[in-house]
Amino acid sequence: MRVFKILLRPLIFAVLLSAFFSGTFAQYGNEIYFTGTEISPADSQQLFLRLDGSAFLNNKEFFNPYQPGYTLIGYYLRPMLEYFPGPNTRLKAGVHLLKYSGLGKYHRAVPVFTFQHRFAPGFDMVFGSIYGSLNHNMIEPLFTFERVFTHHNESGLQFLIDRESFKADLWLNWERFIFTGDPFQEEFTAGLSSRVFMGDKQGRFRVEIPLQLLTTHRGGQIDVSDERIQTLVNVAGGVHGDWHMEGGFLKMIGFRGYLALFRDLSNHIRYHYDNGWGIYPNIYMQTRWVDGGIGYWRGNRFVAPRGEPLFQSVSQVDPDLTSDQRDLLTSKIIFNRKLVRGINMALRVDFYYDFADRQFDHSGGLHVMIDERFFITGVKRR
Repeated sequence: MRVFKILLRPLIFAVLLSAFFSGTFAQYGNEIYFTGTEISPADSQQLFLRLDGSAFLNNKEFFNPYQPGYTLIGYYLRPMLEYFPGPNTRLKAGVHLLKYSGLGKYHRAVPVFTFQHRFAPGFDMVFGSIYGSLNHNMIEPLFTFERVFTHHNESGLQFLIDRESFKADLWLNWERFIFTGDPFQEEFTAGLSSRVFMGDKQGRFRVEIPLQLLTTHRGGQIDVSDERIQTLVNVAGGVHGDWHMEGGFLKMIGFRGYLALFRDLSNHIRYHYDNGWGIYPNIYMQTRWVDGGIGYWRGNRFVAPRGEPLFQSVSQVDPDLTSDQRDLLTSKIIFNRKLVRGINMALRVDFYYDFADRQFDHSGGLHVMIDERFFITGVKRR
């Protein structure tokens, strides 16, 4: 195994450099993982069968002391009936099924129900099963990519704003409900992901000002748990600059820079740190065939319970292991392809280099994303 790692490191480094200098890097290529939120008046009084799901394989070849390596393979399915009682209202009801290969039963099987109403152009309220995971469009240090597979089903309340110069997602994901006398705490996550568009949003050069806020809470007043109340807050903000090109091999090049903050507002500090920060600059490109990006993370006493563990100053392997400062070089290469209508495939490779430990880690993923609906009854107007 040690010989394999020694041979693998220079190979990965060569691939990373060649990809960077050949212009194959871009942002994160997450578009195929988003769930559409639009309501069309043409669907009024129409009933559909919607199939939302994914078959996924993620292999993390990690050998660092902060997150163990593992293989995540399986699928999730969300068959739902989708009905539009009016031009501004959507109802969805079905079931969320999560199955890991090698398990004889479903890991998760829960009913899903969504009520969505558009009160005004660009302002929607969503109740029940909300548009979660990567739809929140959070950065990786705050919200790990794999939640699109492992925690796709989020439930609570959500407000979506999509205006000419402003876009926002404000949500509450209630993760654990409690009754009087339960031996465990209630848990929820509240978040805000917003972008202000500067200048012409459709122009060749586009500038955005993002702001992201994530609060995780564990507590309650009617449980009998011995656990202490915990409230953790993460904030990130910065600037996006994209230059879009017409024709040719290179389609877009850009920069994204973030400052991230952490604060523990609990009366009793659970982690070794009660506050911290991180900086996260990235350059990225989109080409005719692949997307990708390269970035740098410097974190100081930074903790984000929903974020990618490699960015944290606390270890998931050893709870007593901490590092005041984390320095990582990150890069991604992403190939997305539309197979047929409603079915997309993605091939992703992620690289992480820890400067302090001089450790290369990498992961690879193959994902098939399904989002298609079938007309059942009524007259579909086009």
